[in-house]
Amino acid sequence: MTTITLPRRFMRPVATPPARRSMIVGFIATLAAGLVLLAGVSAAVGISAGSAALPGVSVGGVSIAGLDRASAAERLADRLPSLSAGEAVISVGDSEEVVAFADLGRGYEMEAMLDAAFGVGRGAGPIGDGVERLRTLAHATSLPVIVHAYDADALASISIEIAERVTHHPVEAAVLRDGTSFTVRPSEPGEVLEASAVHAALAAAVDSTDPSDVQLRLTSLSVPPIVDTAAAELAATAAEGIVADLELTIAGAAEEEEAFVIDAETIASWITFGPQGTMDYTARVDTAAVTSTVQALAPDVDRDPVSARIGIAAGGGLGGVIPGQDGRELNVEVSVAGLLDGLAGRAGGSRFATMGLTLNVIEPSFTTAQAAAARPQMRMISTWTTYFVPGESNGYGNNIVIGARDLDGRNLEPGEWFSFWGGIGPVTFERGYQYGGVIIGGRSVPTGAIGGGICSTSTTIFNAALRAGLEMGARANHSYYIDRYPIGLDATVLISGSSVQDMTFRNDTEHPIVIRGFGGAGSVTFQLWSVPTGRTVTITDPATSNHRAAIDTTQVDPNMAPGTAKRVEFPHNGFNVTRTRYVYDANGNEIHRNTYFSAYRTVNGVTLVGPPAPAPAAPEPPAEETATAGTEPAAAP
Repeated sequence: MTTITLPRRFMRPVATPPARRSMIVGFIATLAAGLVLLAGVSAAVGISAGSAALPGVSVGGVSIAGLDRASAAERLADRLPSLSAGEAVISVGDSEEVVAFADLGRGYEMEAMLDAAFGVGRGAGPIGDGVERLRTLAHATSLPVIVHAYDADALASISIEIAERVTHHPVEAAVLRDGTSFTVRPSEPGEVLEASAVHAALAAAVDSTDPSDVQLRLTSLSVPPIVDTAAAELAATAAEGIVADLELTIAGAAEEEEAFVIDAETIASWITFGPQGTMDYTARVDTAAVTSTVQALAPDVDRDPVSARIGIAAGGGLGGVIPGQDGRELNVEVSVAGLLDGLAGRAGGSRFATMGLTLNVIEPSFTTAQAAAARPQMRMISTWTTYFVPGESNGYGNNIVIGARDLDGRNLEPGEWFSFWGGIGPVTFERGYQYGGVIIGGRSVPTGAIGGGICSTSTTIFNAALRAGLEMGARANHSYYIDRYPIGLDATVLISGSSVQDMTFRNDTEHPIVIRGFGGAGSVTFQLWSVPTGRTVTITDPATSNHRAAIDTTQVDPNMAPGTAKRVEFPHNGFNVTRTRYVYDANGNEIHRNTYFSAYRTVNGVTLVGPPAPAPAAPEPPAEETATAGTEPAAAP
């Protein structure tokens, strides 16, 4: 390191000699003049070029000096080698795919090249532009070409199309069914070309300024099938083992019941093929189809249970026990599971042809054992009789007696409801019913409806049930009071179109009840038999009110013979009545209380009479005497 030490005393400046000063001034002046000259030249170049490319500017070896932008673009397009005229040939195995460069969108970035060329000597400021203009005078400015290798969307689309055309996916083996026969379609390996491989190869090949065609060789990937021929053959063998007629039996079925046969065609229709468990391909049995077939058997398999009954004796009283019968219900879920297991066994080589369905046993609500225990203890616990006069108003007794016979022997299980209309058979002429009396609009119509008079049957069994202390249900009184029934305790029934008036009661005891019904000439009787419960029944006397007296009237019927008369309506006094029934158990506890209110209408009596007899005719006057020729006596001579 060199150090210069200056004296401490102050040094005065020394003046420059005049000759040296003149030389410096002259150099500076010359330099300034040169700069002015160069600036002038640069300015002259810029002015002379105007908006055209500067002298010495070329793109890709093509001079565009002095050309405006449009002319420069035209020259470049004409003289630069075409990048879109060629093609790429892609070879994959034995196939070739040709891709035109033009389809890829390959070409020059003309605007970018022109921007660069016309930017020479412009846009860098006065000094920078001036320097660059002067440089172009001394040395030509050659700019490189700018290439657009491809359009991204076009390349992607073409790559996918080529890959799809070249690719041959593997053919999976499959089992085909025709009825109960199965055939195997063999498998074939596939050749797969990925679109990404085509994309990468084309992109690399065209990303250059070389306009020449390119040759590309790509290799596809061999892809084996998931399901080969051997797997399909195993599945077909399993299916053939499954398909055969199958007999479904019912344990304990009666001899006359036939077994249910599912034929081979149906079983074959259940089979599909595909992956299952760890296997890629096998014979599968469609659980839903099996379930549907088994469910369809239910109506023929299922049986309602039949409760035990107490029979009746021909002369009266009760007979022996009529055994009940268990019901059965097809257990679809368990039966399907068993059927699927059986078919799987067939697929594995088993050849069974019969299997049993699984049933649920349904016990009757009243068993044979219960009936046998109750029968020795049963007694008649209630009875009621109604008397009537057979005639046209009750079908000469038929309309009362037929219903009693229908109900004779009817058993009511503990808790069961009795319905009068549900207990008797249909009211039809075929069963012996006739037209009978009915109350219409408060008036009696002697033959107004089929089955008229049947209310004697319903009223009689109502009173028997009432006095047995049972739980009572529906009941309605007649329009007017009929004196053959207990006052305030009649029970009318009616079916008219959609309107139904029923009479019901329930066996609310723990024991069965047997109904005995008897009908004969002029009376109907019902008895209720059961195990006595110790119940007691009290029915209050009638409490009547609002009494209204009926009158008897006479009406002339011009269609009747004079002097004749016919009673068509008896007088019925109107009144209201209330009666209450109390039922007590064996310990004296009240278990039922029913108050029955009946409002009976007033009905005046009506007698039809014929018109008065006509007055007798007046007698005819006697005829006058007249002389007749030859009758007078001769004159005396």
